[in-house]
Amino acid sequence: MIAKKSTYAEVICSSAIHVDHVGAFYNSFHLTNYDWNQKSKKPEEPSKDEKDFDDRTLRHTKVLDGFQVSHESADLSNNTILKRQIASAEATVFARNLSCTRGTEACPGYMEDRVRELCDKHKELVKEVRVIKGQQLLDERMGLFHAVGRAAVSEPRLVMVHYQGDPESDQTLALVGKGITFDTGGLNLKGTGYMEDMYNDKNGACAVIGALHGVLATKPKINIVFSMCFAENSIDSACYKPNDIITSRKGLTIEIGNTDAEGRLVLADGMTYVQDHFKPHTLIDLATLTGAVRIALGMETAGLFSNDDELAGHLLASSKATFEPLWRLPITDEHRELMMTPYADMNNKGKTIYGGSSQAAAFLEKFIEKDVKWAHLDIAGPAMTKSAKGPVSADGNGFGTHILLDFIWKTQK
Repeated sequence: MIAKKSTYAEVICSSAIHVDHVGAFYNSFHLTNYDWNQKSKKPEEPSKDEKDFDDRTLRHTKVLDGFQVSHESADLSNNTILKRQIASAEATVFARNLSCTRGTEACPGYMEDRVRELCDKHKELVKEVRVIKGQQLLDERMGLFHAVGRAAVSEPRLVMVHYQGDPESDQTLALVGKGITFDTGGLNLKGTGYMEDMYNDKNGACAVIGALHGVLATKPKINIVFSMCFAENSIDSACYKPNDIITSRKGLTIEIGNTDAEGRLVLADGMTYVQDHFKPHTLIDLATLTGAVRIALGMETAGLFSNDDELAGHLLASSKATFEPLWRLPITDEHRELMMTPYADMNNKGKTIYGGSSQAAAFLEKFIEKDVKWAHLDIAGPAMTKSAKGPVSADGNGFGTHILLDFIWKTQK
């Protein structure tokens, strides 16, 4: 890390460093020098990143105003790897800034506005921005999604951005992110020591937005639907209750075993809508879904679940190519049975505390159409960390952005 007061850095890499490694250096260097805070002392001159985004959020983000990297014996001006690493770093910063913005400010409406602002800068690349919110969710039979956010002041909403990088292809990739902007736990209220960090419960959606940022910067030849499921799991007289039975868009009835198992509810309806309307061949969802995955894998590794070995292999390869580790976990018949209830098609809470992340994945699996390749990334551990471990920053750190972008770049035509 460079000195805190430094605002500009220029690095010349020696010829001993392979030219393809320069991009990785740039990416890590840039992200290691990231620090988010909202201290009252403002910088004298806003950085480029601040000018490009909402000043209320970014004015206290520590990033380099200028950073250039060159190579002693190679021209980097047309180096694709470097360009992608720069785009990935900037996309991750974008995701981190959203992740760290606190719950009262970063409500569902705020998050929609940030997505729209990003798309407005690249209108020629965006085929459609579609938003379904409030009563419209019920009109579209998304009862689970609506129930989670109906007690909040800012209405729950499904925000979708259709990027069409290959108009000649009928193949579409769907990325779906859990965006619970603050999670009280609902009537199954979280206790002190557990609730405070729940502005980070939107980090799956933030990673999807980060991937959108990187795609708009690099224009890959691929069609992608970026879908963000935004809701605040709040409490008032309108909130949903334990043991309610709610019908999903897919038609499955869900008994609410715990109002704090809300992320899988918004994802279930969100994924169903995306599959119904955009017919993706592959769907990847990201979510800070379970504390159980932290117990299984620790705080630096995310859990990967998939119904397709080839897709899982590609994501594991992208994980190894970045500093965002994944480990594949199973969904077995035991996990599926544990989500059953005699009173509805499923319960949103398993029958035991054991294998909680696999039980949650088994719940999501029920909402995937049989011909769709699917992967679920439970990022609850690494997406929110207490201390920096460069290039990973403290707090919400945009985990998943690098994996998604690397996967997209490698699978495009």
